[in-house]
Amino acid sequence: MQGDLIDALGDRLSDVGLRVHGLRPLAEGEEKTLATLRRGSQSGSYLALMSPHMSLPDFANERWAGHPLLVLGARITPRNADRMRDLGINYLDANGNAFIAFGDVLVDVRGRSGDPVAAYHRERVATSNLFSPKRAQVAFALISWPHLVTAKLREIADAARVSVGFAQKTLADFEAANYLHRLDRGRTGRRLADTAGLIDGWTASFPGGLGSPEGTRAFRGTFDPDALAAEGPAVYVSGEAAAPWIRHHATWTLYCDEVPREAAAAGRWTARSTEPNVFLRDVFWKRPAESSAADGGRLQKAPPLLVYADLLASGDARQREAAAELRGENTELRER
Repeated sequence: MQGDLIDALGDRLSDVGLRVHGLRPLAEGEEKTLATLRRGSQSGSYLALMSPHMSLPDFANERWAGHPLLVLGARITPRNADRMRDLGINYLDANGNAFIAFGDVLVDVRGRSGDPVAAYHRERVATSNLFSPKRAQVAFALISWPHLVTAKLREIADAARVSVGFAQKTLADFEAANYLHRLDRGRTGRRLADTAGLIDGWTASFPGGLGSPEGTRAFRGTFDPDALAAEGPAVYVSGEAAAPWIRHHATWTLYCDEVPREAAAAGRWTARSTEPNVFLRDVFWKRPAESSAADGGRLQKAPPLLVYADLLASGDARQREAAAELRGENTELRER
């Protein structure tokens, strides 16, 4: 489907009197190619690069090999357009917004919108794999600890257990999907938008991603919190065991960096069971420093978003009712 986007970009170049040669590899799936623009006797050669979000993180590590860069995509935001012009980076989107300079040619078009091809491809970027496991870890951190939205990238990356570069690119993904707005260029201007939709998307992807059977170790046995050794990594309780509306829970859903062997031995856990009731998954977050003392002790309750997702994913009517109660009462799970 990228061919129609390349055709639209070619049409926008024609609209301003430019001819282009060399973009066909992009229509065939390549991410970059050498291209030439011509107008009259003037010409310029570029490293043409498809950029899903038309933002600097998409090509921050690109080696330009002596050619000026021409960034192509469905839609560029006014903020990103300003940044690219300031840096002297050429760009063109399917709406016709452009900054292109070579020889005595200068094209500077701003404020264009409404092209259906641009709208279609922007929507594809916004929804495509937005909640892959690693991106979901970033979303989880932002929802669970709202102050991180305006924090430094290193703090977001640490809380989500991803690299700084990945955290930066994921924020660009969320901005393109309208889950993140920027009131100004600084990090303090970042704001979550449509938090309810972000939570819905996160929980819908959870059973096939962070909560998938492939990432879950299942056992049959009992779990006695008192059997945990005093020293060791935190063990987080989720699912029905963390829901106060369920008095007699049948299962334990635990998140830990390593199997709590003393508790497993005391509870006689066995992995060879057709009816498991203890489920272990890896911890995929790190509490920010100011939130670390929220529960205290080695056994802690998982963040509300995770408890909510585990309750919904159970498929059990009683747990789904508890999930609704949790979302209604917890401020972290409501629109803000």
